[in-house]
Amino acid sequence: MQNNEKGYTMIETIMYISILGVLGVILASYAGSVINRYKTGRITQQIIDLKKAIINYTATDEDYTNLDMTKMQEDKAVPLDMRDLHHALGGRILFGPVGNSATEKYLFYITFQGVYRKGCVELLSQGQFYGDSSNMDTLIVNNKTAWYYEHSFYDTSSIQTQYEIKSNGSVAVSIRPNMDQIIKACDSEENNSITWIFS
Repeated sequence: MQNNEKGYTMIETIMYISILGVLGVILASYAGSVINRYKTGRITQQIIDLKKAIINYTATDEDYTNLDMTKMQEDKAVPLDMRDLHHALGGRILFGPVGNSATEKYLFYITFQGVYRKGCVELLSQGQFYGDSSNMDTLIVNNKTAWYYEHSFYDTSSIQTQYEIKSNGSVAVSIRPNMDQIIKACDSEENNSITWIFS
Protein backbone atom coordinates (compact mmCIF):
# COMPACT_ATOMS: atom_id res chain seq x y z
CA MET A 1 0.00 0.00 0.00
CA GLN A 2 2.78 2.44 0.87
CA ASN A 3 4.57 1.67 -2.43
CA ASN A 4 1.42 2.65 -4.34
CA GLU A 5 1.23 5.95 -2.41
CA LYS A 6 4.87 6.72 -3.21
CA GLY A 7 4.17 5.99 -6.89
CA TYR A 8 1.26 8.40 -6.95
CA THR A 9 3.36 11.04 -5.24
CA MET A 10 6.09 10.73 -7.89
CA ILE A 11 3.54 10.93 -10.73
CA GLU A 12 1.88 13.96 -9.12
CA THR A 13 5.26 15.66 -8.69
CA ILE A 14 6.16 15.07 -12.36
CA MET A 15 2.73 16.36 -13.39
CA TYR A 16 3.10 19.54 -11.29
CA ILE A 17 6.59 20.16 -12.69
CA SER A 18 5.27 19.69 -16.25
CA ILE A 19 2.42 22.13 -15.62
CA LEU A 20 4.84 24.69 -14.16
CA GLY A 21 7.13 24.22 -17.17
CA VAL A 22 4.28 24.84 -19.63
CA LEU A 23 3.16 27.92 -17.67
CA GLY A 24 6.74 29.22 -17.67
CA VAL A 25 6.96 28.87 -21.47
CA ILE A 26 3.61 30.64 -21.92
CA LEU A 27 4.61 33.51 -19.61
CA ALA A 28 8.03 33.88 -21.28
CA SER A 29 6.36 34.01 -24.70
CA TYR A 30 3.87 36.61 -23.48
CA ALA A 31 6.64 38.71 -21.89
CA GLY A 32 8.64 38.59 -25.15
CA SER A 33 5.58 39.73 -27.09
CA VAL A 34 4.96 42.63 -24.67
CA ILE A 35 8.60 43.75 -24.91
CA ASN A 36 8.49 43.66 -28.73
CA ARG A 37 5.28 45.70 -28.76
CA TYR A 38 6.88 48.27 -26.45
CA LYS A 39 9.97 48.48 -28.66
CA THR A 40 7.79 48.83 -31.78
CA GLY A 41 5.93 51.71 -30.11
CA ARG A 42 9.27 53.23 -29.17
CA ILE A 43 10.39 53.11 -32.82
CA THR A 44 7.39 55.23 -33.80
CA GLN A 45 8.52 57.94 -31.39
CA GLN A 46 12.15 57.58 -32.53
CA ILE A 47 11.19 58.30 -36.14
CA ILE A 48 9.34 61.45 -35.07
CA ASP A 49 12.23 62.53 -32.80
CA LEU A 50 14.85 61.94 -35.49
CA LYS A 51 12.81 63.80 -38.09
CA LYS A 52 12.54 66.81 -35.75
CA ALA A 53 16.27 66.64 -34.97
CA ILE A 54 17.13 66.65 -38.70
CA ILE A 55 14.83 69.61 -39.39
CA ASN A 56 16.33 71.55 -36.46
CA TYR A 57 19.90 70.65 -37.47
CA THR A 58 19.39 71.88 -41.03
CA ALA A 59 17.18 74.87 -40.16
CA THR A 60 19.69 77.42 -41.45
CA ASP A 61 20.41 75.52 -44.69
CA GLU A 62 18.60 76.25 -47.93
CA ASP A 63 17.97 72.53 -48.56
CA TYR A 64 19.09 69.09 -47.32
CA THR A 65 22.10 68.57 -49.62
CA ASN A 66 24.56 69.20 -46.76
CA LEU A 67 22.83 66.81 -44.33
CA ASP A 68 25.53 64.40 -43.17
CA MET A 69 24.68 61.50 -40.86
CA THR A 70 28.23 61.16 -39.48
CA LYS A 71 28.63 64.91 -38.88
CA MET A 72 25.24 65.12 -37.17
CA GLN A 73 26.21 62.17 -34.96
CA GLU A 74 29.58 63.79 -34.10
CA ASP A 75 27.80 67.04 -33.23
CA LYS A 76 25.58 65.05 -30.84
CA ALA A 77 22.52 66.31 -32.71
CA VAL A 78 21.05 62.81 -33.04
CA PRO A 79 18.58 62.06 -30.20
CA LEU A 80 20.30 60.40 -27.25
CA ASP A 81 18.70 56.96 -27.54
CA MET A 82 19.80 56.75 -31.21
CA ARG A 83 23.35 58.14 -30.94
CA ASP A 84 24.76 54.73 -31.92
CA LEU A 85 22.49 54.87 -35.02
CA HIS A 86 20.42 51.86 -33.93
CA HIS A 87 16.69 51.89 -33.20
CA ALA A 88 14.82 50.28 -30.30
CA LEU A 89 14.68 46.86 -32.01
CA GLY A 90 18.44 46.90 -32.58
CA GLY A 91 18.43 47.48 -36.34
CA ARG A 92 20.54 50.10 -38.10
CA ILE A 93 19.36 53.66 -38.75
CA LEU A 94 20.41 55.51 -41.91
CA PHE A 95 19.47 59.04 -42.95
CA GLY A 96 20.60 61.75 -45.32
CA PRO A 97 19.71 63.87 -48.32
CA VAL A 98 17.78 62.18 -51.13
CA GLY A 99 19.65 63.82 -54.03
CA ASN A 100 20.84 66.96 -55.75
CA SER A 101 18.20 67.40 -58.43
CA ALA A 102 16.02 70.53 -58.48
CA THR A 103 13.27 68.80 -56.50
CA GLU A 104 15.05 66.00 -54.58
CA LYS A 105 17.45 68.38 -52.80
CA TYR A 106 14.46 69.47 -50.71
CA LEU A 107 13.90 65.91 -49.47
CA PHE A 108 15.63 63.79 -46.82
CA TYR A 109 15.22 60.12 -45.97
CA ILE A 110 15.20 58.08 -42.76
CA THR A 111 15.67 54.30 -43.06
CA PHE A 112 15.14 51.82 -40.24
CA GLN A 113 16.59 48.40 -41.04
CA GLY A 114 16.09 45.10 -39.22
CA VAL A 115 12.40 45.48 -38.35
CA TYR A 116 10.62 42.17 -37.68
CA ARG A 117 7.47 41.42 -39.66
CA LYS A 118 4.80 42.15 -37.01
CA GLY A 119 6.61 45.36 -36.07
CA CYS A 120 6.78 46.41 -39.73
CA VAL A 121 3.04 45.87 -40.17
CA GLU A 122 2.26 47.73 -36.95
CA LEU A 123 4.49 50.69 -37.84
CA LEU A 124 3.02 51.08 -41.31
CA SER A 125 -0.57 50.83 -40.12
CA GLN A 126 -0.23 53.71 -37.64
CA GLY A 127 -1.73 57.02 -38.69
CA GLN A 128 0.73 59.64 -37.50
CA PHE A 129 2.87 59.34 -40.64
CA TYR A 130 0.02 59.92 -43.06
CA GLY A 131 -1.50 63.21 -41.94
CA ASP A 132 -1.14 66.52 -43.75
CA SER A 133 1.31 67.75 -41.11
CA SER A 134 3.67 64.76 -41.43
CA ASN A 135 5.49 66.20 -44.49
CA MET A 136 5.98 62.66 -45.77
CA ASP A 137 6.51 62.53 -49.52
CA THR A 138 7.13 58.81 -50.08
CA LEU A 139 7.13 55.58 -48.07
CA ILE A 140 9.31 52.67 -49.26
CA VAL A 141 9.40 49.14 -47.83
CA ASN A 142 12.24 46.72 -48.57
CA ASN A 143 13.26 48.83 -51.58
CA LYS A 144 10.50 47.06 -53.52
CA THR A 145 7.21 48.77 -52.69
CA ALA A 146 6.47 52.48 -52.47
CA TRP A 147 3.51 54.66 -51.66
CA TYR A 148 3.54 58.33 -52.59
CA TYR A 149 1.37 61.30 -53.35
CA GLU A 150 0.21 62.05 -56.87
CA HIS A 151 2.63 64.99 -57.14
CA SER A 152 5.51 63.44 -55.23
CA PHE A 153 8.99 64.92 -55.71
CA TYR A 154 10.70 61.54 -55.31
CA ASP A 155 11.36 59.42 -58.41
CA THR A 156 9.86 55.97 -57.74
CA SER A 157 10.21 54.70 -61.31
CA SER A 158 12.53 51.87 -60.26
CA ILE A 159 10.22 50.66 -57.48
CA GLN A 160 6.95 48.71 -57.70
CA THR A 161 4.49 51.36 -56.56
CA GLN A 162 1.28 51.02 -54.61
CA TYR A 163 -1.36 53.67 -54.33
CA GLU A 164 -5.11 53.90 -54.26
CA ILE A 165 -6.82 54.42 -57.61
CA LYS A 166 -10.05 56.42 -57.53
CA SER A 167 -13.12 55.12 -59.34
CA ASN A 168 -12.56 57.62 -62.17
CA GLY A 169 -9.05 56.21 -62.75
CA SER A 170 -7.01 59.04 -61.24
CA VAL A 171 -4.53 58.56 -58.41
CA ALA A 172 -5.83 59.36 -54.96
CA VAL A 173 -4.00 62.00 -52.94
CA SER A 174 -3.76 59.62 -49.99
CA ILE A 175 -0.43 57.99 -49.21
CA ARG A 176 -1.90 55.62 -46.63
CA PRO A 177 -1.49 51.92 -47.59
CA ASN A 178 -4.21 49.40 -46.83
CA MET A 179 -3.59 46.36 -44.61
CA ASP A 180 -3.29 43.87 -47.49
CA GLN A 181 -0.60 46.03 -49.13
CA ILE A 182 1.26 46.40 -45.83
CA ILE A 183 1.30 42.66 -45.13
CA LYS A 184 2.52 41.94 -48.65
CA ALA A 185 5.25 44.61 -48.43
CA CYS A 186 6.59 43.45 -45.03
CA ASP A 187 7.70 40.13 -46.52
CA SER A 188 10.78 39.41 -44.38
CA GLU A 189 10.26 37.62 -41.06
CA GLU A 190 13.07 39.47 -39.22
CA ASN A 191 14.78 41.99 -41.52
CA ASN A 192 12.40 44.49 -43.11
CA SER A 193 13.70 47.89 -44.15
CA ILE A 194 11.40 50.94 -44.04
CA THR A 195 12.33 54.28 -45.61
CA TRP A 196 10.40 57.47 -44.97
CA ILE A 197 11.11 60.37 -47.31
CA PHE A 198 10.18 63.77 -45.91
CA SER A 199 10.13 67.27 -47.39
